[in-house]
Amino acid sequence: GSTFKPLTAIAALEEGVITPQTPVYDRGIVNIGGKDFFCLEFKYGHGMLTLKPALETSCNIYFHEIGYRTGIDNISKWARYFGLGNLTGVDIPSESRGILACREYKENVLKENWWIADTAQAAIGQIYHSFTPLQLANYIATIANGGKRYRPFLIKRVVKYDGSIVNETVPEYEELPIKPETIDAIKDGMVAVTTSIDGTAQKAFQDFPFNVAGKTGTAETGRESKESSNALFVCYAPAHKPEIAVAVVVEKGVWGSYTAAIARDVLEEYFGLNNRNKYNDVIESGEAVFTR
Repeated sequence: GSTFKPLTAIAALEEGVITPQTPVYDRGIVNIGGKDFFCLEFKYGHGMLTLKPALETSCNIYFHEIGYRTGIDNISKWARYFGLGNLTGVDIPSESRGILACREYKENVLKENWWIADTAQAAIGQIYHSFTPLQLANYIATIANGGKRYRPFLIKRVVKYDGSIVNETVPEYEELPIKPETIDAIKDGMVAVTTSIDGTAQKAFQDFPFNVAGKTGTAETGRESKESSNALFVCYAPAHKPEIAVAVVVEKGVWGSYTAAIARDVLEEYFGLNNRNKYNDVIESGEAVFTR
């Protein structure tokens, strides 16, 4: 779903297809590759948008258009950089690789050619994309880390009964070839998702003590005549000094915006915001940043 849109934006920015200020006009409908695509948020579209408000409102037309301009090969390249559709290397057996919607997948698995309209769909996280929650969390953590993609581990260290360390995880990461200004533009849009009046997750975080960077997603399954779509929300916090990345996936959860409240619960527990003493410590330490 739309949790993929920051990735499409990264590909478009890095390949020089757009800048954060490049305008795209959303009139409610666009035809790409002979297929009509519609704006789901407003009947007559959002009008003229640049990157930040496009992420903030999750405008499909904007990302259909920049995805088409960028091309599926460039989008796939950057998705692989961020570990989507690939093993993360987490220390458990039988990890799922997931599926990256790309030219090779369609040709090798479905024995079909890739079409321009497929690119428009893939650009908003639809068609064949299928990622694990861990892949999504690691992709968002990589944005939060400024382009450092870490290998995730479940076990930090193994300690014997006498306190001696049997084994300890050493952090491993790959530094992606991404420009700092690209990361900054994506972060700016993700903060707007939770802080702007038009942000798709603004209601869930409107009274949160510090800023969270997030992205909602609604993943269509093709079974919408019988059941609702899957709902997703990804985020990292605090936005200005990240400590934690979260991915929430709710099967048949209707809309991605509905799952933001779950992520909020996770963040409240992690930062001890339900514990008034720890909450006051956060405030006094200067970790709380209000920009609304």
